Amino acid sequence: MQRIHSVNPQLAQGRTKELLDTVQQAFGMIPNTAKMMANSPAVLESFLAFSTAMGKVQIGGKLHNQVKLTTSETNACSYCTSILCAIAPAAGLTADEILAGRTADSDDRREKAALTFAKDVLASRGKVSHQQLAEVREAGFGDGEIVEIVASVVLGCFTNFLNNVADTDLDIPRAEPLETCGVGAGSAKACATH
Repeated sequence: MQRIHSVNPQLAQGRTKELLDTVQQAFGMIPNTAKMMANSPAVLESFLAFSTAMGKVQIGGKLHNQVKLTTSETNACSYCTSILCAIAPAAGLTADEILAGRTADSDDRREKAALTFAKDVLASRGKVSHQQLAEVREAGFGDGEIVEIVASVVLGCFTNFLNNVADTDLDIPRAEPLETCGVGAGSAKACATH
C-alpha cells in the first residue's frame, strides 16, 4: 500500500494543477509517481525540468535510459524499473538493450563501459577510482559525457528514492524480476514487463 498519498489531479489547484497538466500533455496520462511528487510543486517542477534537460544529452536517449535502468535495478526500485521498461521501446531500446540496462552488461564495449561506470558511481557514491574513470574514458567518453552519465544516475536515484519511500502503487505493467530473465532476444523481451 502506498505510504505517501497521491494528489488527485481533478482536485489540484494553482501551480500543482499546471504541472500535472504538463505531465498529462507530455505522457497522455499522469503516472502515480508524478501524482505523489505533486505533494510538493517544487519537487515535481524540479523533476520535470531535470528530465526535460536530460532529454538533450550527448550520450543519447538510449544510453541515458539504460543508465537509469541500471540505477533502478541497483536501487531495487520496482516502480522505476517497471515504468522505464514500459517506455523503453518508445525511447528506441530493443529488448536486448533493456536487459543490458537492467543488468549493466552489454556486448557493445562502449555501452558496457558506460553501464559499468554507472554501477561504479552508485557503489562508491561517486567516489570512483582513477582507474574506473580511466576505463570509461578509454571507451571513448569525454568529460561532458561522463558528467551526463553521472547526472543520469542522479536522476534515477531521485525517482528511485522517492518511489521506494512512498512505495508508489504501480499503474503500469510490472517488470519481470531479473531472476526470471534469461539471455537473448526472446527472453529479454519477456523480461521487460508482464
